[in-house]
Amino acid sequence: MIHNPLSTSPDASILGLGYLGRSLAQKLYENGSRVAAVKRNLTSDDINLPIRLDTLDLNQDNVFQSANPARDTSFWQHHADKPVWFCLLPPSSLTHYADTVKQWAKLARACNVQHLIFTSSTSVYGDKARECDETATPDPQTESARQILTAEQYLLDSGVPNIDILRLGGLYCAERHPVSRLVQRQNIPGGNQPVNIVHRDIAVETLFQTTLHPNGRRIRNIVELRHPTRCDFYTAEAAKFGLPPPDFAPDDTSRGKIVNTVSADGLSL
Repeated sequence: MIHNPLSTSPDASILGLGYLGRSLAQKLYENGSRVAAVKRNLTSDDINLPIRLDTLDLNQDNVFQSANPARDTSFWQHHADKPVWFCLLPPSSLTHYADTVKQWAKLARACNVQHLIFTSSTSVYGDKARECDETATPDPQTESARQILTAEQYLLDSGVPNIDILRLGGLYCAERHPVSRLVQRQNIPGGNQPVNIVHRDIAVETLFQTTLHPNGRRIRNIVELRHPTRCDFYTAEAAKFGLPPPDFAPDDTSRGKIVNTVSADGLSL
């Protein structure tokens, strides 16, 4: 791989080359970074990618075991020299999510990685109707959200100098939009609840900018400033695709949380 000597972004290792990871890898490469990534299985889309791509099932035992130099040298050597490591995996991808993240951070520390960036979720705030920012107390209501919150704490305690935890709102983009599934359902609950969303392009740009400005341990909510109701947002999005409006239950008046950010570099959308 040719490395641009005028690089403006650091070399990086990406755990999870999926919905966010592929676009992020391209962004980093275009800005001169050497990129190594790990995913479970190769697909036809992975052919001739200009990055180092390894396959590994992270649900296997001891995949991050630094006590085995032979394995580390053969597999992790292309990642160990990268100063920034990303974990972009959702809890659904791992059997023991929080523990796997903990072992990943432990390996990063052993490799003297300087910066870990982790995509968390606004689900850690729970579903109670309230306004939340980074100062709000998390209240995870699902096992997935509890695993994410536990993983966050493992990272903060890892000893890696710079930790960025980005709590993302619901992701959407044209090629993979939640509205395509919603229009297939009927009498959908929660139509009056506000959305806490972030476009994939914004999430990728935020991840990229985060690599350029490490600054200790930070937790930030990454959400758009607008919070229309689910009914209003998805009805408008369906119209863009020429789809019928989703069938939200008209008698459901339940309310939900609004997630904002106190970050000085928050989204100005």
